[in-house]
Amino acid sequence: MVEKPPTRPLTPQDWEALIDDFQHGGSRCEKWSSLYPTPVLLDLAFSSLLRKDFPLKIPLLVFLEEFSLTLFKDPLHLDRLVELLRVIVQSPLDNIHITYALKEQMMVSATSILISINSFEAFDVRFTENVVELLLAVINRPNHGSDRHTRGIACECLRELEKSYPCLLSDVAGHLWSLCQSERTHASQSYILLFATVIYNIVNQKLSISILNTSVPLVPFCVPQRMLGSSSGLNKEVSGLNYKELRRAMAFLLEWPRVMTPFGMMEFMGMIMPIAVALELQASMLKVQFFGMIYSFSPVLCHTVLMMYLHFFEAFDGQELDIVRRLMLVSRETQQFLVFRLLAVHWLLGLLNKLVLNGEIAKKSIVDMGFLFYPTVFDPLSLKALKLDLLAFCSVCFEMLKDKSVSGEVMGDGNPAAKLFEDGLVSVSAFKWMPSWSTETAVAFRVFHKFLIGASSHSDADPSTTRILMESTIFRTLKKMLVDLMLEFQRLVPVTVAFIDRLLGCQKHCWLGESLLQTIDNNLLPRVTVDYRLVSYIPILDRIAENDTIPPHGLLDLLTKFMIFLVKKHGPDTGVRSWSRGSKVLGICRTLLSHHHSSRLFLGLSHLLAFTCLYFPDLEVRDHARIYLRMLICLPGAKLRHILNLEEQMCGISPSPQSFFNAQTPQYYDDLKKSGGISSYIHLERVIPLLVKRSWSLSLSPLGVGSTKLGFPDSIRDNEASMDEMELDNNLQLQTLSETDRMVQPQEPLRVMDSKVSEILQILRRHFSCIPDYRHMPALKVKIPCSLSFESEPFNHVWGGESPRSGLEGVDALPAIYATVLKFSSSASYGSIPSRHIPFLLGQPSWSTHFSGQTLSLEIVPLENGSGDDETYKAPLTIELEPHEPTPGLVNVLIEANAENGQIIQGQLKSITVGIEDMFLKAIAPSDIAEDALAGYYSELFDALWDACGASSNTGGETFPMKGGKGVAAISGTRSVKLLEVPADSLIQATKLYLAPFVVSVVGEQLVSILKDQGFIRDIIWKDSTPDSLLDATTSVAEFGRGLLRLTYTGDEDEDEDADEKESHPSITRRKLGFIHVLIFLPPRFHLLFQMEVSDISTLVRIRTDYWPCLAYIDDYLEALFLS
Repeated sequence: MVEKPPTRPLTPQDWEALIDDFQHGGSRCEKWSSLYPTPVLLDLAFSSLLRKDFPLKIPLLVFLEEFSLTLFKDPLHLDRLVELLRVIVQSPLDNIHITYALKEQMMVSATSILISINSFEAFDVRFTENVVELLLAVINRPNHGSDRHTRGIACECLRELEKSYPCLLSDVAGHLWSLCQSERTHASQSYILLFATVIYNIVNQKLSISILNTSVPLVPFCVPQRMLGSSSGLNKEVSGLNYKELRRAMAFLLEWPRVMTPFGMMEFMGMIMPIAVALELQASMLKVQFFGMIYSFSPVLCHTVLMMYLHFFEAFDGQELDIVRRLMLVSRETQQFLVFRLLAVHWLLGLLNKLVLNGEIAKKSIVDMGFLFYPTVFDPLSLKALKLDLLAFCSVCFEMLKDKSVSGEVMGDGNPAAKLFEDGLVSVSAFKWMPSWSTETAVAFRVFHKFLIGASSHSDADPSTTRILMESTIFRTLKKMLVDLMLEFQRLVPVTVAFIDRLLGCQKHCWLGESLLQTIDNNLLPRVTVDYRLVSYIPILDRIAENDTIPPHGLLDLLTKFMIFLVKKHGPDTGVRSWSRGSKVLGICRTLLSHHHSSRLFLGLSHLLAFTCLYFPDLEVRDHARIYLRMLICLPGAKLRHILNLEEQMCGISPSPQSFFNAQTPQYYDDLKKSGGISSYIHLERVIPLLVKRSWSLSLSPLGVGSTKLGFPDSIRDNEASMDEMELDNNLQLQTLSETDRMVQPQEPLRVMDSKVSEILQILRRHFSCIPDYRHMPALKVKIPCSLSFESEPFNHVWGGESPRSGLEGVDALPAIYATVLKFSSSASYGSIPSRHIPFLLGQPSWSTHFSGQTLSLEIVPLENGSGDDETYKAPLTIELEPHEPTPGLVNVLIEANAENGQIIQGQLKSITVGIEDMFLKAIAPSDIAEDALAGYYSELFDALWDACGASSNTGGETFPMKGGKGVAAISGTRSVKLLEVPADSLIQATKLYLAPFVVSVVGEQLVSILKDQGFIRDIIWKDSTPDSLLDATTSVAEFGRGLLRLTYTGDEDEDEDADEKESHPSITRRKLGFIHVLIFLPPRFHLLFQMEVSDISTLVRIRTDYWPCLAYIDDYLEALFLS
């Protein structure tokens, strides 16, 4: 018999590859298992760990711990493990090969392996005894400073063993108590928690043992006999607890909370509270000692106090209001972390709900505190949402008090519930002016739903009925509010429709939705102005048409008036817009025919359809109206509804309200199993990552509203436009003024301006004449470089199984995709985003496929630059945006491609994030300016824009023609300020990396000298001294030289106080170096100006812009730029 050749030892590189393949699993793991069986692999691992020059000891220990269930099945291997633990723990330190970190990891890994394989029951008990004995020997050196952290780790290992095998250390509890009394280093927390765990298990198992009088030595350690007696592993001889000694131990434990961290305190209290209950101790003792933690600034300690309150709520009688006030105070402290403030409101909501349901706190107290829960102006939106939930809870209490006929002294004048509802919405009132898809709008309508059905659950046993809700004050207030909102802000109509659909979709609250529709039919339709803006109300009109409980007469009258208006306003410039509007009206007519009896709407609908047949200008709309009219006259109602609903009953074909006869095409269904998760292995990534990465955000379910454009007020308006175009596109807020109207209108008073203002206006007119009007010509583009790649192995697994090119190696064996098309869309106002086409793309190779066929060779082959990150397997592309507003957003990506086997790949990739820094462009310069004169032009443009965006600007009434000759723009400036406490070197380095192209001038002799020496800024204006005009333009007398940013009121007394305060507070900036002027162009026509006053330890950034919404993102950008 031929002997097997000796196994080749593994090098550190081999171990790295082995660990990676084991974690990957599958065929990569089986490759090593076939070469190195488990006994051989463990022998190699143990021998490598004993070698002094082996560099991967800790990763190898983690590997053994992670795959312990697979590797440790033989008692011989456990003997080797225990011996390895003994050698490493008892070896002297040399801080090179044997370190504290290695000893600690060895103890943790050995403990984890024993617990994972259940060595106490599956193997001989001696393995557990040996490991526990070694750990006890480590901790039996109390108050020894150099290895205090190692002893703490040993205590944690013993605690895990005690938790896995209760009462394992019960016989040595007295020794552990003595060690706790002797330990004085920070490892005392681990000793205390170990001793508390042992006491907890003794009490939980009800063992009658003596803690003080023990004859069992600490080492050598033996497992208690009571754990070896029965077949289950525990032989409980219960004869009652030793209350006297256990209470002494409890008193000792209660003296040590002061040395614990918040997380240690939470672990400690989790064991102390059950012990106190079992020993029949008074809960007031715990309350007196631990209730003060509610006033700490740690969320963990506050959570611990609340858990103690839930266990011993009788002991906290009378202190519930103290907890409520503390949580309310935390939620209002702006210096606290947002997560702590959110948790405080969340705890407060749950606590109040429990107190009210249990009757432990009077509803009158909630009434008294309700008006203290209002969100403040500067609260984050997520915090406002939770506080509004609290207000909704208070409104429920108000309604309960009202139902019980509480006296007017408690309720107060008026209706408190309605007042809470209306005043609470003030904090999110911005939704009226924001797009319908904005988060503020979602929060507002979420609050509507909370206030409306807060007192009603979906349980059948709930006593509140829908009739009670319909008669509530909140519902009456909400109906009036929704009608007024839709009349004033037409873009909120889709959101309101989604809100009503949510009510209609609920079996219990559907009557509320129908009541809202009836209110809209009675109060909204008579007040709607019949003009082009009526198209915005089509969604709500369609819902009214679907409801057969609402009489259709009012709706038919409104539609008839609208069709008459369309006929009158039709002209040669209308184009296909008449067809679009007429088709939408016919869609509502079809809905009426599908949901109402013909006799109910015959007269009004026949008049509407007859008028459309005779007079509507579009031929297709007339034909469809004629068909509907003949069906209404000739067909009975049941047959008519069956024909109209026939398309909806056919699988895969959606009905079209705009056309009666459809050319039906076959519909292809994608394989959802294949296309659903393609974003996990096909990646479209940004080449340049964003600076601002938000950690917290409110995640709310959208109400099903699509993206709607909203132009920035006074952004661009036309010099001349027809009245038809103005009424058609109201979102652009164009202001039309014909030449005749200008002659009729009174002229503006003649203004007198000095030479400085005249020069500023000349510079601005010249600048704006270079900016294209995006409505009439191609706009400025923002380009985002990205790269597309995909992973070979998961791609083959999903789309190809085994590679069809068997026998090929290297690049020829890699999969590929062909004719890839990337389509982009966004809910933000980025215009039409062109698609990108990639003819051919190879998949990224993996280690196993790249080196297939080499399993017999153990020679390490280096992967060049990670292989997966090779640029050869990435396709570069650029996303081009034409922003109509310079705001961040998301770009959704849809991919369509062909696989090698002819399959069509189609699905959604991860969205690309667009940040505010992507909108930063360099200002456009006129073509007639020479290259050497650009620096002076940009400096003058900065000064002109800085003056125009100031509060005391003399250019507020001016308009500036834009490129294209049709549009004009006005400047409405906003100012802000940001103090950055960073040294000058850090600020200059960040400016070099990100803001250098936008710097137009540097002022100050010292700062000019520093920046000129570094040489990264060229072709700008350098000023050695600060002119007086700069000081006058940037600071007022009251604020120049002030170190701290403060808000002050006007008045003589306030000015005196301000002067005193200036004298008492020294300036933060010790030594001023100079100013850096930054000019950033924000497409399509806005500007962002920075004047950075640089000093040696801090920088004051003065910000001016003519687009105020961008200030919401600039604060985070500056912090990420300079403070990260």
